[in-house]
Amino acid sequence: MTNLRNKIPQPLAQEFIKTIRLLALSGKTNFRKFLIDPLMFAGWEREKSHSAQTSGKIIDKIQSDSGDPAYVHTIGLHCKRLVSHALSENLSAVGDSCIFFLEKIQEQETVAESREAVEFFSIIEKPIAEFRELNRTKSEKLFEDSIKNFSSEELKTVLEPVKLDTHRQKVYLDTEVHRLYNMILTATKSNDIPKCIKLLSSYIIKFSDSEDYNFQEVENLISALEKRDPVFREKLRDSLAIELYYLITKGILEGNLKKAIQGIRKYAHIFEGDPNAKYYYEIDGLERKLYGIIREKDMMKDIKKGI
Repeated sequence: MTNLRNKIPQPLAQEFIKTIRLLALSGKTNFRKFLIDPLMFAGWEREKSHSAQTSGKIIDKIQSDSGDPAYVHTIGLHCKRLVSHALSENLSAVGDSCIFFLEKIQEQETVAESREAVEFFSIIEKPIAEFRELNRTKSEKLFEDSIKNFSSEELKTVLEPVKLDTHRQKVYLDTEVHRLYNMILTATKSNDIPKCIKLLSSYIIKFSDSEDYNFQEVENLISALEKRDPVFREKLRDSLAIELYYLITKGILEGNLKKAIQGIRKYAHIFEGDPNAKYYYEIDGLERKLYGIIREKDMMKDIKKGI
């Protein structure tokens, strides 16, 4: 199936960015096995050079040149050379270079359609999928074990909703809402669809369950953007699901269950039980485990107001 692909979809690039970040959290052994080794086996590693140029400097050069329309068609090739160069440096350089390449695929269709982007995905798609499944199983088990080991009081604490207790916090939230919304309007006017998706995803995740969220204005923006890109709403929903799944999984792996549970609730609020939503079954499974343990501990009455 990978061999038939001639363009990398934006949501897939976003999903790979998040998975590589999780891969980095999982340790050096997994990082080598699921990302570095496949790239080296495919012959992407360059011979070590004595050049003073680092992958960081190459990233800066590609970034500065990418604003030039005459240069766009060469970005895929330069990103391949970047990843190749990083393979002779260190793990961090490889991760940063791969993520940079994926970000460029998200941002520009020309890069997403490049031969180098298609080749890149043909190399890493299978191992990344293997890691994702391994990580899913691990995080589900870790989540369940952590919740089971919590005392009633600890569980009540992680289930408490976020409260803004001070005037300063409320003023900050109000300022943040308007700042992010204005950035979305600017991106909309410049017709930067990938940036609109990114900013709207952030806005919806942060504020859709707060009093300051303007549902109708967001709907108006989405409708306007659908006229420019008929599948904009679908892309946005995929982006929201990917971001939330990453936040939830990262929270579990870092032992921050409050963050993970907030993500589960936000997902439930945004997608309203839609089984067609991306990651529905994975996140629904976590939610079922959570409430199953709450019932086992006979805590439903005690924490009902907080849920």
